[in-house]
Amino acid sequence: MFLEEKCNRDTCGIACLTNCYYMDYSEQKAKEEFEKLIRGEPSPVTSECITCCACTQYCPHEADPFDLISRRMEETGTFIGGERAAVQMRGANAMPSSAKKGDPDKPIMNLCTVNMIAGAIEGQLFEGLAILQGGDYFCQIGGYHAGIPSMVRDNAQKFIDTLAKIVPDDNYLICFHDDCFMMLDHYAKDFGINVPFKYIHIIEYLRDYVKNNLDKIKKLNIKVAYQQPCASRINLEAFKKKDKMLDELFELLGVERVERNYDREGALCCTAVISPNDTYWKMNIADAKNSGAEAMVFLCPVCCLYLRSKAQAEGIEPYFLSNLVREALGENLPKGRAGKIYE
Repeated sequence: MFLEEKCNRDTCGIACLTNCYYMDYSEQKAKEEFEKLIRGEPSPVTSECITCCACTQYCPHEADPFDLISRRMEETGTFIGGERAAVQMRGANAMPSSAKKGDPDKPIMNLCTVNMIAGAIEGQLFEGLAILQGGDYFCQIGGYHAGIPSMVRDNAQKFIDTLAKIVPDDNYLICFHDDCFMMLDHYAKDFGINVPFKYIHIIEYLRDYVKNNLDKIKKLNIKVAYQQPCASRINLEAFKKKDKMLDELFELLGVERVERNYDREGALCCTAVISPNDTYWKMNIADAKNSGAEAMVFLCPVCCLYLRSKAQAEGIEPYFLSNLVREALGENLPKGRAGKIYE
């Protein structure tokens, strides 16, 4: 939540807005507009923000400016994604749900409503796991990407209670998507909700699986660009921890993560929410190509769906992260490295 008492606008340079890739504000303009947001006055910020969450990552005082911007977005109904994005998010609640039973000695994985990449959860990585998916297990964080943050707060307790009935004390939950992980690891604390079960991020699961099966790994020896999911940026401490684990995973797989402009804290949103604007995805793909990447790796299914064909058109092979691991394990990927069959 936005903490005005931490927001020191006289010393921070209004980094949340001046560092934004999608707004071109001077420090003075940024200060004026942020003051308007605090006072609840109309500001172009609410119609220019694309909900990438980077402003909260940029804030040196951990005041969470994105929370304020998103609330003002909902109050004014000025989100750039419009009603289309809201309809998509609300529709996710109605998606059919299923709970596939697994081996009792193996963890449970929540796919939420984002299992859209063919082949992404097949193979030995996921053998024996209990799998949850559908509207009953939707974390609602997508509400932030639709300009309706109230749906996140209103449904948080229900989401956590639903999972608590399924995850036993002696087991743990794997969060397939950054959104679900951030609901449990960040927003639950914000909302004062206890999470009574253990959980980990999919990156941690994949890293540990590879560590325990190094004898099966064939080094891939490729250079990759990584597409950072927006939700990963909500909490800087968690972001750095996961990013370190990802680097460890890449090293175990024999993968070099290229140094480029739009990665880590400088990452670009895939911009699927504001398509057909092509400015930023072109910048992103060009940056990956110019940095020598042979492949582009995705963790967010929406990023993958939106950018995979664009990357391939520039000679960069798209991979979903789990399929990158599956390939290093020597598995055949008949449905494509990014869930698509290529000619």
